[in-house]
Amino acid sequence: MAKDLSPSFRLGTPPVVDVFEFARRGQLIEGVFAVNRLERLLEDVPEQPFAELVVLERAPQHPGLVKYRLQGRRSKVGKLQLVIKIDSLLVLECQRCLGDLTFPVDRQTVFEPVVRESDLEQGDLEDSDPDAPEKIMGSAQFNLLDLVEDEMILEVPYVPRHDVCPESLGSTETEAQTPDSAPEAQRPSPFAVLGQLKIKSQ
Repeated sequence: MAKDLSPSFRLGTPPVVDVFEFARRGQLIEGVFAVNRLERLLEDVPEQPFAELVVLERAPQHPGLVKYRLQGRRSKVGKLQLVIKIDSLLVLECQRCLGDLTFPVDRQTVFEPVVRESDLEQGDLEDSDPDAPEKIMGSAQFNLLDLVEDEMILEVPYVPRHDVCPESLGSTETEAQTPDSAPEAQRPSPFAVLGQLKIKSQ
């Protein structure tokens, strides 16, 4: 039986919105789309697998899909905020073994949209708290897809590597399963050979 979708759920990329109105109303948008829609991200990663959405709950578990949740809200002091949550699986190339590496993306960030660029600079001076919301330039035509892509790019490791490469693991298992090589045949003692020669010469 097909799962009912809430009005806020989109089978596709997030829309362009008035980010101030979005936050002011506390709106919520959730959705899933193919990672191949993120052209800037794909410039620095291998070709991603094609994935078809079958069950919504399993979306983050399929490489090739990006699941997002965008929530507008007000802070305790009344400032407008945008909370973004992203779940995905990227296929990267391990720089150690050059094999495929499935890399999970699980990122949540709180943004504070501002009207003027000077507010961004002021925020850099004031916000010494690492948990403080990140200030971004807001607009009435704010592209949420660009923001999702920026967050995905920030999650990609500079040098992706397996904790333990599959080939190394296989080699270890093979060595463990291979019986110890037979001990070399014992070479006769030179003194024993000399003794036998003496006996023959008598």
